[in-house]
Amino acid sequence: MQRDLFSRALLGLVVLGLLALAQAFSTERMQADLQALLAQGPRVAGTPAAQAAAEYLAAELRKAGYTVEFFPFTYSRTRDQGTSLQVGSRVFPVQSVAGSPGRRVEGPLAVVPGAGLAADFASLNLEGHIAVVRRGGIPGLEKARLAAERGALGIILLTEEPSGTRFTFGGDSPIPGATLSLSDGGGLLNQASERAVLDVRIVTEEVQGRNVIAKRNSANPLAIVGAHYDSVPGSPGANDNASGTVAVLELARQMANSPLSEHIWFIFFDGEEDGLWGSRRFVEQNPELVRGLRAMLNLDMVGVDVNGTLGIGGSPALRALADCNALRLACGSAPGGGSDHVPFAQAGVPVLFFFRGLDPNYHRPTDTFADPVLMAQAAQVAQGILERLLR
Repeated sequence: MQRDLFSRALLGLVVLGLLALAQAFSTERMQADLQALLAQGPRVAGTPAAQAAAEYLAAELRKAGYTVEFFPFTYSRTRDQGTSLQVGSRVFPVQSVAGSPGRRVEGPLAVVPGAGLAADFASLNLEGHIAVVRRGGIPGLEKARLAAERGALGIILLTEEPSGTRFTFGGDSPIPGATLSLSDGGGLLNQASERAVLDVRIVTEEVQGRNVIAKRNSANPLAIVGAHYDSVPGSPGANDNASGTVAVLELARQMANSPLSEHIWFIFFDGEEDGLWGSRRFVEQNPELVRGLRAMLNLDMVGVDVNGTLGIGGSPALRALADCNALRLACGSAPGGGSDHVPFAQAGVPVLFFFRGLDPNYHRPTDTFADPVLMAQAAQVAQGILERLLR
C-alpha cells in the first residue's frame, strides 16, 4: 500500500514538473510572434520585410533583457528571369539554381545513373551533353562540378519537390543548372540523346543581410542556438522558418534569468535560403569564437508534424543529452545538411539539427501554418540539452 502511494506521489510530481515546463513556454506568445513575422510577408534577405522582421526580433530580445547586436554582411544573389528547358517540342517548367551562371546551352541529354553519386559519374563521357541527374545524396554543387569535369555543358537536377521550388548550389557552379520535379521531368531519365536547349536566365544582385545576435555579456559563448528568419520569394515562410525562429526566441526568453544564459548566444541568421550566407559569414569572421564552442543547436522547420517525430541529427555525444522521454515526445533522426549548422560543423563544432521534415508547403505560397505546441516541444528539448551540457 505504501509503495503504491509512493509511486502515485512520484508520478504526480513528474506530471506536475512536465506541466510546469510546458507552461513556462507560452504558446499564446509564440503564436503572436508567428503572426508578427508572417505579417511582414515573404522575408527575403535584403528586403524591407526581412529588415522589419529583424527589428521585431531585436525588440523582443531586448525586452527579455538581452544585449542585441546586428551582424551585417553582403553577398551576391542570382534572381531567375525566365529560365527554360526545351526537349524536342516540349517545354519543361524548370527553375534556375542559385549560384548558376546565366547561359544558354544546347546539346543531347545524358542521364547519370543511380543516385548521381561520385561513383555514378566515374565512367561517363558527358562531353557536349546536358546532364540529367537526381538531386540528393551529395551536394548539387558537387554534382555540377563532376558533370563539368566530364565535359557537360549544363545540368538538370530532378527533385522530389514540386517544380518551381528554389534551390541553391551554395557556391558558384561551373555550368548552368536548373531543377525540375520528378513528377514533371521523370521521363527525361528515358530520353538520353534527345536534343535539348537549356537557357538559364538570371540577373545578379548584391544583397545586404543581417544576423540578429542576442547575448548577456561580451564574453565568447560556449554554445550557440540558432535559426534562420529569412524565407524564399513568394512564401510567407511559416514553417520555413518562422517556426524555428519563434522557438529560439521563446527559448531565449525562458533562459534569460538563468546563469546558463551567460554562456549562450542566440543568433537569428539571414540569407540562409540563398546559401547559408549568414552562418557562413559568421563562422568566417569569428574563428577564435567558433573554436571555443562546445555546441551549436539549429532549429529549422519544427512547426509541422511531417514524420510523427522530432528529428534530431548531428553529434552523437550531444544527441545523447536529449531527454525526449521526459517530455513524452517521440524523437527520431534528421538529415545532416542543408541548414545553418553546416558551416559550424565544417569548422569542427559539435552540432545538432532539429527538423520535422519537408512538409507539402515547403517553399510555396501556402506555407502559412506552424503549430506553437510543436515549436515549444523542440525548444524544450533544446533547453534540456543546454542545461545538461553547460552545468
